[in-house]
Amino acid sequence: MNSVQLLGNLARDPEVRYTKTGRAVATFTVAASNSYVDQNGETKEQTAFVNCVAWGKLGEAAGNLRKGSRCFVEGRISTRSYEAQDGTKRYVTEVVANFVGQALDTQSFDAFGGDSSSNFDGFGAGAGEEIPF
Repeated sequence: MNSVQLLGNLARDPEVRYTKTGRAVATFTVAASNSYVDQNGETKEQTAFVNCVAWGKLGEAAGNLRKGSRCFVEGRISTRSYEAQDGTKRYVTEVVANFVGQALDTQSFDAFGGDSSSNFDGFGAGAGEEIPF
């Protein structure tokens, strides 16, 4: 099963672009931290900066978030490659989101402006909208 759940803060404002066919695509980075205890018994924090992408209406909605916002992302890991201008092959690993929600705190989430009792309907892939593979 290829499933990812991230809870963290946006490292930068999402960048929303549009494909030639007019479909929105948002790219953003989530800084997700975890704590661990080292050999000396000291608590340390480690942060991973995870690149994410959201398509269609979800991408447009994600564009409303701002750097520093606490957010929850659910999706899948995707790896793709491309050829750089210098002819070298580059690889990109990112989370393709099918849900993005703004976290008000660690106990409740706010789906872009609703109250914390929101059930998040409509913030995943839109009806009839396919998530690209």
